[in-house]
Amino acid sequence: MPRKARLNVPGALYHVMGRCLDQYKLFPEDSDREYFLACFSRYLQQSTAICYAWALMSNHYHLVFRLGSTELWEILKPLNMRYALYHKKRTKRRGPLFMDRFKSIATQDQDYAKELIRYVHLNPLRAGVVKNIEALDRYPWTGHAALMGNVKRNFQDTQAVLKRFGSSTAVARINYRGYILEGVKTHDVADRIVELVRRSNSGSEAGRKSDCWVIGDRNFVQNAIAAATRRQLRVNRFELEGRSFGTILNLIEKKFQITEDTIRIRHRGGAGSDARKVFAWLAVKIYRAPIAEVALFLDTGFSAVSAMARAGRVIAKEHRISI
Repeated sequence: MPRKARLNVPGALYHVMGRCLDQYKLFPEDSDREYFLACFSRYLQQSTAICYAWALMSNHYHLVFRLGSTELWEILKPLNMRYALYHKKRTKRRGPLFMDRFKSIATQDQDYAKELIRYVHLNPLRAGVVKNIEALDRYPWTGHAALMGNVKRNFQDTQAVLKRFGSSTAVARINYRGYILEGVKTHDVADRIVELVRRSNSGSEAGRKSDCWVIGDRNFVQNAIAAATRRQLRVNRFELEGRSFGTILNLIEKKFQITEDTIRIRHRGGAGSDARKVFAWLAVKIYRAPIAEVALFLDTGFSAVSAMARAGRVIAKEHRISI
């Protein structure tokens, strides 16, 4: 059975969580946290996403960012893979690190965004990692300290968050901290997020599945789930065709006047290079073929396939190629 399609809504705000297996600590040392953040920063820079909030806990992480044209998996899959390999080498462990695929919630950018940012940044306080709001202000492993101006994190767009709370940085920080403190006093932030998810997805079968959680008004929820359904139909199309790249190859061979062998050989520029990139885009983005199979077919690596797919989208648009 193919996995359920992720909700991929360009421009939407996403809350993503990854949890490791119970027998491991995700971040044994502070140096491990720094490595994870360096990797996250790298993949953000390669994408069009903007980070608003984050928190690194002992056995899981939270990230809140606005998604651009880059898809969710293009950031999270290489991030988890790279960190898992680092963790395995560092701790000399065996087997998988993460419990499952990362969980994600797509949210409409209204007051829901503030709720998610507060929920994520209060994690260390709710878990007892820090004792009070004053300690949280300087705790380096959430985006809260960066918003308060006490820690510098270049990958986090603090101004995009602060402008929601005031016209100047000083006023915004006061109002933002007051909003965080309100959440500390009421102790209902987590329950509020759960309620938002339930209310937004009420009556939607897809919305009750963890891979399709979404927060927003009815139109936003319906459009997001409809987009996920269309993606799943493309996945099923690839599955039903027996995991064959034949349809894509036929199209590209005619368009670029080259053979399959040419497509599968690496090139430095020219029609052959363009054809490989378009193939990667159609296979990964349109057919949703497993990236491992595309990499094997093109005799290249996972990251190379992702890069080719991004470039292939532009080339396909120029040549008016679609399926």
